[in-house]
Amino acid sequence: MADNPHRRSPDEHSSEGVAGAVLGYLLAGIVVWGFLGWLAGEFLGVPTGVGIAVGMMLGAAGAIYLIMKRLGA
Repeated sequence: MADNPHRRSPDEHSSEGVAGAVLGYLLAGIVVWGFLGWLAGEFLGVPTGVGIAVGMMLGAAGAIYLIMKRLGA
């Protein structure tokens, strides 16, 4: 038991866990910030779709930042 070859160090991430985290961060960032952009666009009266597009881009950028920070890239 002490010499388990399948034992991982606490710093290693499984590929399934990493893929799920990346997908989750990207989808959540785009959806949540896209919705907030839509709300801001409705409130500020900007042309249709501009608030959503800006919100989705901010959400994707924030998600990529969090992914890089989590994975140590």
